Amino acid sequence: SMPGLVRIMEGTTTYAPAGRWSFFRRLLSSNLPNPGKFEDVNAEAKKIFQIDTFEGIRMEYQRGLNNSFGVSHVAHLASSPESPATYEFSANFSQDKHLLLSRTSPSNGDNTVLAQYIYSASPNLTMRVQSQLSKVPHQSSAVVQVDYKGSDWFGQAKMGSFAQWGLSYMQSVTRNLSLGLDYTYLGRPPYNNPPMCVQTGALRYTNDRLAFVAQLVSSGQLQAAYVQRVRDNLSFGTELVVNLADRSSQCSVGYEYSSAAGSFKTNLTTDGKVTSCIEKPLGETTMLTLCAELDHGKQTSKYGL
Repeated sequence: SMPGLVRIMEGTTTYAPAGRWSFFRRLLSSNLPNPGKFEDVNAEAKKIFQIDTFEGIRMEYQRGLNNSFGVSHVAHLASSPESPATYEFSANFSQDKHLLLSRTSPSNGDNTVLAQYIYSASPNLTMRVQSQLSKVPHQSSAVVQVDYKGSDWFGQAKMGSFAQWGLSYMQSVTRNLSLGLDYTYLGRPPYNNPPMCVQTGALRYTNDRLAFVAQLVSSGQLQAAYVQRVRDNLSFGTELVVNLADRSSQCSVGYEYSSAAGSFKTNLTTDGKVTSCIEKPLGETTMLTLCAELDHGKQTSKYGL
């Protein structure tokens, strides 16, 4: 055979440069890590700065009826007379590649039903359908979403009610650096609002001890977050949000500590809001959660158990 050439059709004399095929093999196969979903680009900072707080007493009970089916009950007793007590019922079914989640809150009066069906077609391809049914006008909706996990990239496409569709893509550039884009369009928003379109670009840098994320939204908002893992069970973080339109900004600092006895996380913002949450396991099936939110700027507070 001729040097530098490779046969591409057996029994013929058609040849192609070997370098061309090695280029396509390198293009389709990569040893870079998968960057994950675009919506999870800021996962480390969300754990510290997006604490789920509530007011009053909330009790949640989960029970598995068999290996595939389970139910849960959530009762919330608010401390304020203006906030009535609520009750939620959930039923979940899982078998092989299928997962069905549902939740309803009959105490609200509108009997809203939330449902989600997830089908894992392969280790790389996932399809899901989310729907919400409500008696309130413009509150019923449905969204179909497809996720594909490549070797060093992640793509997502969705289409739903109100002429909604969106695309997102994350790509690993190096072993530590990844870039992403998200595009969302809402053609017929509820309540006769005008169409809206939002584009977001993201940069993410991570290693074994830190995570840095920067995001720029087409509406003029710039967000940057940095999380440093000091020890295996202790992380510190800071977050900066700048509105380029009116030149306003907000900075937050916080930390998260976890151990076998429980976990504690808290954050403080420059507008005077302090949010904290303690989670302590009392047994294999029991968890105690205490949360508090103090807003010194608005002179308000709320506590939950």
